[in-house]
Amino acid sequence: MARGRNYDKQIKAEAVSLVVDNGKTIASVARELEIPKSTVGKWVENYKDNGTDAFIGSGNLSPENQRERDLQKQLRDLEEENKILKKANAHLYQRPEVIYGFIADHRHEFRVSKMCSTLGVSKGGFYEWMGRTESPQKQRKEEMKDKIRQIHKQSKARYGSPKITAILRQDGIRISERTVTRYMKEMGIRSNTAKKYKATTNSKHNLPVYPNLLDQDFKVSGRGEVWVSDITYIPTKEGWLYLATVMDLFSRRIIGWAMSGKMTKDLVIRALKRAFQTQAPTKGLIHHSDRGSQYAALDYQALLRANGITTSMSRKGNCYDNAYIESFHSIIKKELIHHENYATRAVASRSILEYIVSFYNYERIHSYIDYLSPIEFEKRYA
Repeated sequence: MARGRNYDKQIKAEAVSLVVDNGKTIASVARELEIPKSTVGKWVENYKDNGTDAFIGSGNLSPENQRERDLQKQLRDLEEENKILKKANAHLYQRPEVIYGFIADHRHEFRVSKMCSTLGVSKGGFYEWMGRTESPQKQRKEEMKDKIRQIHKQSKARYGSPKITAILRQDGIRISERTVTRYMKEMGIRSNTAKKYKATTNSKHNLPVYPNLLDQDFKVSGRGEVWVSDITYIPTKEGWLYLATVMDLFSRRIIGWAMSGKMTKDLVIRALKRAFQTQAPTKGLIHHSDRGSQYAALDYQALLRANGITTSMSRKGNCYDNAYIESFHSIIKKELIHHENYATRAVASRSILEYIVSFYNYERIHSYIDYLSPIEFEKRYA
């Protein structure tokens, strides 16, 4: 985003939520949202000074919620300790060297300090034991395993051997996918991809519909030629949360998004306005969506016309006409949503926001765009 742009309340709330609720640094949020670091810093300071009066929807934690978060942290510590004791049952009361071996094997699953305190050995003794010389071959294998674990962890267990191999090769490491697969199997790690269905398209309406200008031809030569949009759903204990997204087809970047407990035209309008904040519409831009009443709504179409955007719509009942944005919704469900059990819509919204901004747009590599992230692809080729 360019400097000097006026940021709306939604963007400010999202940025502050990533810092305050998700624990990210101001620098990383500024980089991922392409907003000056000083601007994000001012928003956070303003929020700390003025709370919810700083702007609406800031994701403020009340003292009661803060106490709940602290209690959850204590519970997570106890759960980790119980998991350690359960896995280390056969190693209890053994020689320190035996316990050190267990810690070494599980140091990427549990905290070393927590395992040492739980199993009654010193952290210093463990690291001294780890420092003993190993063969060069074993050292290289362990180094490779550490790198694989790190990439797997950074992707939040979403990457399998093909993407991990691609990242290692980008870093100049010569390794085969077969070797990565074998190491992952030895370490007991794999890609976590998890199907529920809920209809989100209501094409039974009397609003105008538009021709399919794409006709499944998704090839574009630059940014801002085609935007694709869709709505999906997320289950929470409060009820459904609906997510509307807008993708630039060139880089597969999600440039607009909005979430709500109701699937209305306001939801898709907010997502479209968010896209305008990220990327100003250019001449000849085509907007493609399904025939749902939200996208066919007169207010939505008027907003497109006011910004010089041409409408394209999928044929009735043909999911392939909007394959790429539907693919994104499938990905976010496999990599995130199906592994969560959200208590509230607010918790789900924060989780999804971080996935889109911090992981999908900024880090997640795509085979279609040369194993680059959407933002890195734009920097190189846009």
